[in-house]
Amino acid sequence: MRSWFARRTIGVDPVAGPDELEAYKDGRSDERRRVEADGAARPVDKTDIADAYERGRREERLRRRGSPLLTLIILILVLVGVGIIYLTVRQGSVGGAGQVVDRSVQAPVREAADRIGNGLQNAGETVKQRAGSGPK
Repeated sequence: MRSWFARRTIGVDPVAGPDELEAYKDGRSDERRRVEADGAARPVDKTDIADAYERGRREERLRRRGSPLLTLIILILVLVGVGIIYLTVRQGSVGGAGQVVDRSVQAPVREAADRIGNGLQNAGETVKQRAGSGPK
């Protein structure tokens, strides 16, 4: 059984054949030659890093752009929640806050319902009159 904490070597597979081992050695020597030809690693320019950082921020901002409609809905829900919490604290209970909300919503809703009902009644009367006065 192997220990979970045993060191693992990265590189050639121990059961690799001679061809694979030679390919690995060739690759390593190619890499060494490339590094020697290029010289030491070139110095990093801080403006390149800052430009790359800003470019990444812009791309991420474009990819994660939010929905204005969803933001508006969430804002409205938060304001309603804050209002209910305020009323709950002011009235001393959730029931008291509910009664305040019911009283303030009840009158405008009742007026709107009455107007709609009257409009439908008038429309019904108009249809009856036209139907009664039509050709016989």
